[in-house]
Amino acid sequence: MTDQAEGLRKKEAGIASGPDPSLPPRVISVTSGKGGVGKTNVTANLAYALSETFGKRVLVFDADLGLGNMDVLFNLRPRWTLKDFLFEDRSLSEVLVPGPAGIRILPAASGVEELTALTPEQNLKLISAFDQLGEEVDILLIDTGAGISENVLTFNLASQETLIVVTPEPTSRTDAFALMKVLNRRYSGKPLLFLANMVRDRREGLELYDLVSRVADRFLPDLNLSFAGYLPQDPSVTQAVRNQKALAEMLPGAPFSTAIRQVARDLLSRPPREMLQSGIGLLMKRLVDSRQTREGVSGGG
Repeated sequence: MTDQAEGLRKKEAGIASGPDPSLPPRVISVTSGKGGVGKTNVTANLAYALSETFGKRVLVFDADLGLGNMDVLFNLRPRWTLKDFLFEDRSLSEVLVPGPAGIRILPAASGVEELTALTPEQNLKLISAFDQLGEEVDILLIDTGAGISENVLTFNLASQETLIVVTPEPTSRTDAFALMKVLNRRYSGKPLLFLANMVRDRREGLELYDLVSRVADRFLPDLNLSFAGYLPQDPSVTQAVRNQKALAEMLPGAPFSTAIRQVARDLLSRPPREMLQSGIGLLMKRLVDSRQTREGVSGGG
């Protein structure tokens, strides 16, 4: 009976589920202009929805380096973290942790200062390891830190698409626009997806998007910004965080859970593969380009 219900849910989703080895992995960064807007919670629930509902092989990279807490959100106790991979010669397969619904997670360490300023060589080591996982992953979700630090910008620029989480708070709107401005200056035309979080309904989400996009139209006319959906205010989110579970797993019928599945469905309906190059391989190339750009600016100064 459970299998039948699961099959029906996937059929109703209207999206082909399961891995497609003919397609390269899709790389999506999830970011925000400021902290406290629910970015990591969005990433965790999006990963769960993509895996459980749509059958995608999802790898979550906790790229909030030095302050990672994705493992806490999923109630995991990893033996090794990104620190052990980069500094202690642990393999990526040793560090990866299995999560719910088949998700795999690369946990960052918390309170490790060395991770806040990775060298280009360390970035390349990380992405080279990802490249070897290419055939085992459909979607790589990168949960970046907040703001416009160099690490945050690097992973956002290297991804195919960037999902920017924004709430109605004026500071969230302002900081989100600042992030969009910097990303657009570094990589004009990059697909940026606006996700309205903690809103009353779709209407408020669209109003929030319109408010930011009007400013962008005035000051950043070449900005490639689209509306990725909305996530409603839902008291169950706090309950799920306290229980260290994705709400989409704990209460699949909650308003937030229903909305995150719709966001996942809409993401999968977008056709980035015709417009963008291969995911993890492209990630590696862009990190190299980013390194050369920084070195050129430094050398020319």
